[in-house]
Amino acid sequence: MLTRFQVALTLTVTVYLAASSAIAEEARTTRLAASRVEISKDGRVRVELPDAAGETEGASFRYNGVPYLTTSDWNNNLRRQVSAVLVADVNNDGKKDLLVGCYTSQSFPPYPEWTNLIYYNIGGTLEATPSWISGSQVHTSDLAVGDINLDGYPDVFSADGGSTFSPSRIYFGSATGPSTTAGWIATPSPSTWTTGVALFDFDHDGDLDAFTSNQGVSPNPYRRMLGYRNNGGVLETSPFWQSDEEAISSGPSFGDLDGDGWEDLAVGKWVNFQTAVYKNVNGVLQTVPVWQSGYTGGDRGTAWADVDGDNDLDLAVGRSPMILYTNTGGVLNQTWTAAPPFSTQPQDMKFVDVDRDGDQDLAEFQFSTGRAHIYLNTNGVLSNTPAYTYDDTSTGNAIAFGDINGDGWDDMVVGINGDISVRVFFARIPVILGDMNCDGLVNLDDVDPFVLAQLDPAAYAAAYPFCSTSRGDLNTDTLLNGGDVQGFSNLLTAP
Repeated sequence: MLTRFQVALTLTVTVYLAASSAIAEEARTTRLAASRVEISKDGRVRVELPDAAGETEGASFRYNGVPYLTTSDWNNNLRRQVSAVLVADVNNDGKKDLLVGCYTSQSFPPYPEWTNLIYYNIGGTLEATPSWISGSQVHTSDLAVGDINLDGYPDVFSADGGSTFSPSRIYFGSATGPSTTAGWIATPSPSTWTTGVALFDFDHDGDLDAFTSNQGVSPNPYRRMLGYRNNGGVLETSPFWQSDEEAISSGPSFGDLDGDGWEDLAVGKWVNFQTAVYKNVNGVLQTVPVWQSGYTGGDRGTAWADVDGDNDLDLAVGRSPMILYTNTGGVLNQTWTAAPPFSTQPQDMKFVDVDRDGDQDLAEFQFSTGRAHIYLNTNGVLSNTPAYTYDDTSTGNAIAFGDINGDGWDDMVVGINGDISVRVFFARIPVILGDMNCDGLVNLDDVDPFVLAQLDPAAYAAAYPFCSTSRGDLNTDTLLNGGDVQGFSNLLTAP
């Protein structure tokens, strides 16, 4: 009789049902007549493409360690230019919804609509047609979700701008989801093209403040970064903080650089300016950087994560190629660079543990190539060649991760430009013998589901709909019975 006293925590090697081939980087299909022109959300990249008619998802690849296929499991059918995608539960029903930010540009042929969208999650899948459409049709660069007014409902911050300087706005949440009418509109002076937003309680007073990266329009393309203070659930419409430097900035993110317990603000800066970190001194954000990259060739965005497992946060920067600064005692040093030919500058990047091995992997999406890459982190060492490549025939601005179908694994979403503008890739749960709850591990948590599968397979199927009883067939006789108990026990007690 298997008891909990027999088991000791251990891990087992992941085995996929389908063998993964070696990474194969293939040349993209030669571009033919430029009957289609796409422009990035910040207006700085222009790509000529063949006609979008009959567009496909591009080359097909298979990889080790990453749970996504290279053909999408869900896509919309709305012609849009997508600037941002975000996976979050915005109607408090316990299921993750999909938010889509859209923008306008001088692309050809033109895009007639650029309202923002929410695809609600209905029973573990996304609705085919968005039931939430923003009442404002403005150029959106970024989206963030959080309970800004402290009423218990998620609010949507839309970082807006474009060449007309549309001000950023907030769609406040309710029991049924966000309002389609903005309940807050920023009033910066001068007007700005907001390129990114970070919602974060920088002063530790219990509410979310908003910090934006910004740019202008030629002949005055530079703007200051701005911060909007939240006073007990009321976000000021005028900024209380601004950087000393005017620049073209993007991708603001908060992380504690020096381990003092106060999160500092990182931001990427474009040509002629240096990506920087602004120190947070006991809730007072400095206006002059405490750290600068020393590089003025143009960066897009920043992201923090403890990549090497030493309990401080490292900083990824969207350069060409993408780079990582390792943090050692509050000192940042460049230690990692994406290897050619994967080194095109990303438009978006995210840290996420895609293989659930306990460390942070790094994902990017490149506008000009339409490629998403995932670089796996193995025991604190980030590979500089991707374990996964998704290659779209269009261009792309956005990538996001979150558990949409409720199986406990993060799914991947990419936002692209074209008649199909969003694709979702559901994680394929790796089959691990003994992993009875499908969390990617074999440990004490698998004992109860193993017993349930033995005694009541129907109840097991209802409790773990994404799992199969075949995971408990330790003696591989195609049956789940008492003959598998010893093998299961051996797995858990192996040194």
